[in-house]
Amino acid sequence: MLKKKTTDVAPQHKNVIHNPGEAVSDWEQALRYIKEGNERYLEKRGVARDTYERDRLVLKDGQKPFAVVVTCADSRVAPEIFLDLKPGDIFVVRNAGNIADSTALGSIEYAVEHLKTPLVLVIGHSKCGAVTGALHGGDFPENLSLLIGAIGEAIGGCGSLGDAITANVMHSVDTIRANKVIDTFSTKVIGAHYDIETGAVSYITEP
Repeated sequence: MLKKKTTDVAPQHKNVIHNPGEAVSDWEQALRYIKEGNERYLEKRGVARDTYERDRLVLKDGQKPFAVVVTCADSRVAPEIFLDLKPGDIFVVRNAGNIADSTALGSIEYAVEHLKTPLVLVIGHSKCGAVTGALHGGDFPENLSLLIGAIGEAIGGCGSLGDAITANVMHSVDTIRANKVIDTFSTKVIGAHYDIETGAVSYITEP
């Protein structure tokens, strides 16, 4: 009797891509886009990068980002890359140490109130230089000293860099959650951590 030939077929992953011309009002859907994007990045099956003209045409009359991403200015931490996203997907606020100072909060308020963005994601990262400086101290230029001082207040009592990075993220999360605009629009605020060695994003706060 002839045996039926079987073939092992690798599962096919479907990229679920946000259309930047469509608004997203559900923070859970926004978070799914974030998580699926990081999975694509880790599995090396990123979105097509040959659609530049088409992407610009979709966005020429406005933007509808599904999330605000507050993250560090570190050159190794570009959220559009490790979240495998395209122009129009996320409204990015970056500064050394991903702190929620007045300028960052102003940008977040704009995205939430005027662009109706339902999710704010604060992403700290491993080996953060700004948090390291705040943890160990040192001599810093005037403006950097103010930034380091703000981080120092957020991480007071932490004994390790990992704990300090987490505490710093949570301080930003708490500061953003206390903002009146965030409260008015019931915007979801979540803390996360990016590992620059593995490329993986993990979540500090429960979604």
